[in-house]
Amino acid sequence: MNITLNTKIVAIVGGIVAAGVVIGGGHVAHNNHKAAEAKKAAEAAYANRPIIEHPACVMNGRGEGDCKFTNTGKTAGAQCGYIEVQGPGIAKSEQFCSGSVQPYSTNNVEFDIPAVNELCDNGFESWTEKCEFTFVLSGTGKDSV
Repeated sequence: MNITLNTKIVAIVGGIVAAGVVIGGGHVAHNNHKAAEAKKAAEAAYANRPIIEHPACVMNGRGEGDCKFTNTGKTAGAQCGYIEVQGPGIAKSEQFCSGSVQPYSTNNVEFDIPAVNELCDNGFESWTEKCEFTFVLSGTGKDSV
């Protein structure tokens, strides 16, 4: 009887352990499925993101210019920044934004920095011999011309 009782206890404990493994395995499978779904959603969002190239900006010696923001992505997006002019001093424009740039299109934004006229006045030579300018993306610390 002692052997039968031990056999029954082993069978019961084994059944409880097996049930725990099945339940635990089901929980792990559920978490793995949720993680796979989240990964797919992130990949789709990344693939469909707006891709706004650094703007192509031009400016004259009086500080008047414009930037062209082109979106090569699949959804609308926007980009903000300012123009920084460096010479014997520094002049900055106010921050400006592209506005909502639709996929596969370009928005043109004009800017004006009156201080450039004095800062970069170079007599009969080009103002670009004395100054240069960059577009600085807001919040990133990255710049481009």
